[in-house]
Amino acid sequence: MLNFQSVTLGQKDLLHEYFSVYGEGSCQHSFAASFCLASKYGDRFAEEDGFCFFRREGRCTAQENIYLFPLGDTKEKDDVRKAVDRVLEDAHHHGKAVCFESITEGAKQLLEELYPDVFEIREERNLAEYFFSREKLVSMKGGELRTRRKEVRAFFREYGERCVIEPIVPNYYERILELERQWLSERMEPGEEEQLEAEYRSVQAAMEHFEELRLSGLVFLIDGEMKGFVYGAPLNDEVYDGMVEKGDLSVRHIYPAMNHEFAARCCEGYRWLNWEEDLGVEGLRKMKLGYGPDHLLKKFIAKERRTGHE
Repeated sequence: MLNFQSVTLGQKDLLHEYFSVYGEGSCQHSFAASFCLASKYGDRFAEEDGFCFFRREGRCTAQENIYLFPLGDTKEKDDVRKAVDRVLEDAHHHGKAVCFESITEGAKQLLEELYPDVFEIREERNLAEYFFSREKLVSMKGGELRTRRKEVRAFFREYGERCVIEPIVPNYYERILELERQWLSERMEPGEEEQLEAEYRSVQAAMEHFEELRLSGLVFLIDGEMKGFVYGAPLNDEVYDGMVEKGDLSVRHIYPAMNHEFAARCCEGYRWLNWEEDLGVEGLRKMKLGYGPDHLLKKFIAKERRTGHE
């Protein structure tokens, strides 16, 4: 059985190495996300024979244990088979089946080749991640981004002298949390309390450990009032993750302005900006597609077909 342990700041360098080298720029492969979303996903990790394993305690059920696909060098198929076998052994020890969540095309192909008929694999469009050229988001050239370009210009025409945009620093942490509380309270629906509370705790964890997590971001102040914030973290040498973005919708075009300024000011030196998935939210999908993503990182879910375990 794999020896899983909690994700703590002490393992930041170790886990970031696995994520950055083998994570394919996916937002699921992020130390900052694993740490901040501990109350939602409950990620625990184990390292063995050159592979890093993640079990998502917060998403496991009575029938399935939820894992990320093992991170490591997949050139040798025997090594991959041994790593997946270790996951199967871990789940079966608990009398459960394996579910690999949010796996990439490469992992899907390996499972199909090495474990024919063992896993039922389906594409999950809601988990596909949006990749944008940082240069395109900054320059906003061409007809594809004409509407967004106009929105950014309209924002600065209306709020330019009244708007202050500054990097996130400790003096702003509490005000960010206040805006987050307000944003969540305005969207709270019956039955969503636990989910939104986990979201708040993720932002709280980010503010408490902002520098340690290598986060960077911006605040938008209009007439001195906090109206928006955005932050993220590097996933590897080429991809920057836009993790959280919250704005007051009474401020016209605040989201296009935040998108543009974040790409320009926080993602310098990176080729791609990963704006993560849309989770099937219609308005969010429409907005992200409206920016003309350079590509989508397809995601799949692989469920073990076995129903009984020794």
